[in-house]
Amino acid sequence: MQAIGQLPLKLNGHSILENIQETIIVADLHYRIQWLNSTAVDTLAPLFQLYGVQDITDVIGLNMDMFHSSPHHQQKIMKSLESTHRARINIKELYVAETVIHPIYNESGEKQAYLLMLLDVTKQAKREQEKEQIIEDLSLPLLKVWDEILALPIVGKLDHSRSTKLAEKALQECVKERARYFLIDLSSLKTMDDDSGHYINIIHEALRLIGTTCLIVGISADMAQSIVNLDYQWKTFGNVRQGIAYILKEEGKTITSIND
Repeated sequence: MQAIGQLPLKLNGHSILENIQETIIVADLHYRIQWLNSTAVDTLAPLFQLYGVQDITDVIGLNMDMFHSSPHHQQKIMKSLESTHRARINIKELYVAETVIHPIYNESGEKQAYLLMLLDVTKQAKREQEKEQIIEDLSLPLLKVWDEILALPIVGKLDHSRSTKLAEKALQECVKERARYFLIDLSSLKTMDDDSGHYINIIHEALRLIGTTCLIVGISADMAQSIVNLDYQWKTFGNVRQGIAYILKEEGKTITSIND
């Protein structure tokens, strides 16, 4: 849809860009900074110092490549840019912005420069990161059952990425807690397919290599049928209690009931 209406004849483009109250940068066709509005000056001055630019006025003429980890890729995008391009940038984990880049044309339709508008989404990005961390923590729920005993309930489907994170966290926590035993609880799973079995075995074998005994607990009748043909050297138990009882027996300990 095209724009409608008519702009005032004496409308000043500089004044419009200055009063938008968003971070705006104009760069030439070689990606060198030509102009910043006052909002950009206030917002970016502390960030430019991280790149060795102490005086904000010194940024005029600097190449935008300094912000990009892959400048050649960015230049390729800009060179072929004919309309609006959107991207998210992250400057030193301190400033995150949704960037809107649009080429500026003269009356003859020739590209003359680039207009960049940076919309600050730092707080939003931080909330998204915190949310992702919470989700990841919930998906990797390691529990301390007893001294030197950790447990991991498997909830949901395992894939390569998640199983790798589970193995890394299990190893880290076992070393940190000096865990001698690690329980993998499968009670939330109804059956075991080949992929899930493979991923669990990776965790099992990784723990074995650091000297931690891994027990697979929560094996139901249906689960037993689905893993009976899997050639894994697992110690399996019907529930967590049986696993704990096995550990205590191995350690020569017993639990005495309060009522005994």
